[in-house]
Amino acid sequence: MATAKAKSGNPVTRWLKATPEQAKDTGMAMVLICLLLGLAGKFPKFLPVSIVLLIITMAWPKAFKPLAGLWFGLSHLLGSVVSRVILTILFFVIVTPIGVIRRWRGADAMQLKKWKQGTDSVFVERQGAIQDKDLVQPY
Repeated sequence: MATAKAKSGNPVTRWLKATPEQAKDTGMAMVLICLLLGLAGKFPKFLPVSIVLLIITMAWPKAFKPLAGLWFGLSHLLGSVVSRVILTILFFVIVTPIGVIRRWRGADAMQLKKWKQGTDSVFVERQGAIQDKDLVQPY
């Protein structure tokens, strides 16, 4: 009997898997990095390395599959962490000050003060038939 965890696999090995297209992209990225290092003039020995990497990428792109797994796994991990960090910072920089300012000014959008004072409902009861203008702005 297979469990759900066994079917989904280990998250680390799932991230380290790479498609052939990702392996080819990783090989081309390595070629580009070596070309940039070689053409910058500081590391001219990288130019022949870039040619060798290009030939390997064109002939046998699966050679870059382990590196592609690490490369794309790291990018997935960084993407999930950085997006949470950025969204948290945005929340505390934008949403929290707006809420604090609204509270200082006495805004009560949920009508909590009215609700806590009595036992009546704070819902707006509409009287009469519904007209077209009621549907334009129903709230």
